[in-house]
Amino acid sequence: MSSSSLIRLAGLAALSSGVLSAIGDLLGLVVDLENPLSATTASYSIVFFLYLLSTALLLLGLVGLYTSQSQAAGFLGLVGFLTAFLGTVLVVGALWFELFITPALAAEAPELVEAELGLPGFILMLLFGAVGWVLFGVATLRAGVYPRWAAVLLIVGGLLAFFPLPLAGIIFSIGVAWLGFILFTGRVTREVVEQKLKTKGPLPSEIDREGIYARLNEGATVAGEKGRKADP
Repeated sequence: MSSSSLIRLAGLAALSSGVLSAIGDLLGLVVDLENPLSATTASYSIVFFLYLLSTALLLLGLVGLYTSQSQAAGFLGLVGFLTAFLGTVLVVGALWFELFITPALAAEAPELVEAELGLPGFILMLLFGAVGWVLFGVATLRAGVYPRWAAVLLIVGGLLAFFPLPLAGIIFSIGVAWLGFILFTGRVTREVVEQKLKTKGPLPSEIDREGIYARLNEGATVAGEKGRKADP
């Protein structure tokens, strides 16, 4: 399988992740996820299964989204990608716990479910996940390879992670699904990325190198003229 096909499959993973996460958010409106008694119900397990599957697919999608624009996204894109990837891995661990461990705790020791266990880990997950996706969204916005508003949705969704509002996650899910759709349908090609790089002009390193060459040539010309004047 070619690398382009793998990248398009990563787009499908991102698209599926956004859809599944949005479905989980909608189901969460009718399931009291904060109630320890609901942890033993089938509806609770279904919601967190959707969240876990969507987040695992998000990791695959993130790799494709970054790879498809790595040149245009630059250093900020790399930092955002690594931070978002780490934060998403932590989210996968938290969701795995909620799906497979919390129901057993709710049945055997419901007081532990109500306790704030693993608070430092939750804070790290929130910081890395939210900050990473905001940075990745900003880098995507600056790169200009994907639609501007899809990148804006990533940024807004990452910021809303700090505020536990109802359906706040759907904004992020729509942004991920939108980016995944663009990537899966083949609208992001090498030619598109190269065109974006051309419209941005030369890289700073290229500008500096050209300036150095110009100054060296200017200095050589001046030295040559002085040498000719000094000759009898």
